[in-house]
Amino acid sequence: MKLSIIVPCYNVEDHIIRCLNSLVNQNLNPSDFEIIVIDDGSSDTSISLVKEFISKHKNIILYTQENRGLGAVRNRGIKLAKGEYIYFIDSDDYLAYNTMNIILESAINNDVEILGFQTILTDDLSLFKSETVNEFNETSVSTGVEYMLKSKLHRSEAWWYILKREFLIDTGHTFEEGKFMEDIVFTFRILTDAKRFLFLPIDAHRYVKNPDSIMNNESQKHLTKLIEGYISMIFRLHALAEEFKSKKQNDIQKVIHKIKYTSNLNTFFMFFKIIRSNISIKNINIILNKLKKIGAYPYNRRQVTEEYSHIKIKVIAFIFNNKFVFYTLLYPLRVLYKMKLIKLP
Repeated sequence: MKLSIIVPCYNVEDHIIRCLNSLVNQNLNPSDFEIIVIDDGSSDTSISLVKEFISKHKNIILYTQENRGLGAVRNRGIKLAKGEYIYFIDSDDYLAYNTMNIILESAINNDVEILGFQTILTDDLSLFKSETVNEFNETSVSTGVEYMLKSKLHRSEAWWYILKREFLIDTGHTFEEGKFMEDIVFTFRILTDAKRFLFLPIDAHRYVKNPDSIMNNESQKHLTKLIEGYISMIFRLHALAEEFKSKKQNDIQKVIHKIKYTSNLNTFFMFFKIIRSNISIKNINIILNKLKKIGAYPYNRRQVTEEYSHIKIKVIAFIFNNKFVFYTLLYPLRVLYKMKLIKLP
C-alpha cells in the first residue's frame, strides 16, 4: 500500500463528508491507499455520517475512542497506518481533486522522506479544482533544514506535507498529546531530521476558515484556555531550542534562530487573545514575568516586523512589546473591539 491518510474526527458533522469526498477523488487506485478515520468521542452525528459514507468505499476504516485530543488521534493513526507514506488532514479541510496522485508519485519517484505542497486559505467549500496542477516543474530535492531556512514563513501544521512512514518510525517522532498546536514542535523535528525533502508548488490543500474552530471561539473560558495554550507553546519552543543546542548538525544555530522567531510570533499573537479576554492586568503581568524568565518577553520586535512589515504591524508590535504602554491602552482597545470598531486577527 502506498498511502495512509489519517483523518481525526470530533463533532464535525458539517464538514466530514466534504473532506472524505475530496480524499476519494484523487485519481488513485483504492487498493493503493487507505483512509483511516479516528473518531475522538464525537457527540453529534459525525459517526453515523462516516459509517454511511464508508459503506460505499472499502478502503476507508473507522476507529472510535474516548476523547483524547488531536495529538493522541494522530499518534494512533501512525500506529495503524500501513502505507509507504502518511498524510494528516483535519476533517474541516479538504483537498483539490486529483492532486494527491501527483504528490504521491513525486514522493515515490524522488524517494523523499517529506514532500510539501501549497495550501489555500478559503471560505469556499467547493474549491475542488487546482489551478496549478499542470503549471509547475518539480524543484530539486534538499534537506529539511535547507528548505526551512529558505522558506521562513512555511506553515507549521501537519497538513501541508506527506511523510515516509519508515522515516517517521526510524526517527521516533510523535505528536505532543494534550497540547495546544501540537504539530509545531513535530514539524520542527521532522524537518530538522529530513535528509531528502521536496516541495511541489501545487495548490492541493484547502484550509477552511471555520468560525467555530479552536482559534475563533470567543467564549471567555475558551480564550483563557487559548492564552494558556500560547504560554505552553512558547515554553515548549524554548525547551526545543535548548535541546537543539546540543545537536552536532550544520546550520543548527540557524534552526534555533527560526525556533525563536516562531516563539516571538506566538508571543505577539497571544496579545490579540488577551485583548479579547477579560483577564486582569495583574494576571497579564504574571504571565509576562514568566515569559521574561526564559527570554520570551520582551520579544524580538525586529524578527516579527521583518516579515510583517506593514506600518500598522510595526506600531502594534511596539505597543505589545512595551507592557506599560499596552496596559494603558488595554481597556480602550477592549471597548473598541466589543463595539466592533476594530478587528483583531
